[in-house]
Amino acid sequence: MKQSLLITSLILLLSACSEESNISEQENIQAKEIQMFQIPETEIINQQFSFSQQSPITDYANKNELINAINGAIKCTLTPHNEICTKLRLPKFILMDDESLQRPSKMQYQITKIKPLAGGMLHIYTKSNCDNNWFGLCQGNIIYVLENKQNSWYVSDVFALADNQ
Repeated sequence: MKQSLLITSLILLLSACSEESNISEQENIQAKEIQMFQIPETEIINQQFSFSQQSPITDYANKNELINAINGAIKCTLTPHNEICTKLRLPKFILMDDESLQRPSKMQYQITKIKPLAGGMLHIYTKSNCDNNWFGLCQGNIIYVLENKQNSWYVSDVFALADNQ
């Protein structure tokens, strides 16, 4: 009886130690993920970007992958029938074809904040202006949700925040 209690105690002790090491490993992985998404904010925060339907594709290219992802979504918002839009991963509503959508012909945005999220996603907060309504997703506080798949950033969603005035 004493032997079985002693063996049981040892097994419980060993399993408790292994759980702590698993938790520690998970914390290390999460810390690495957070470090991976530490963005050099000074490079892109407060930069102004402006586009129109007539902008050449080269105007949308940038050294920063995050900006390229947002710029691609904007280019496809302005001109959804562009051949590059079929190659990009975008929310389906960006490519919707309906005259009542009130698509803008000009858009500009300024990145105000970058927030890392669980699962390797990012929220890119912007102040945006456009010359039309388009679901209310191009005027005011617009957030682009970015995901990374196969080492490439893409916009997976776009939503607006109400102004706090």
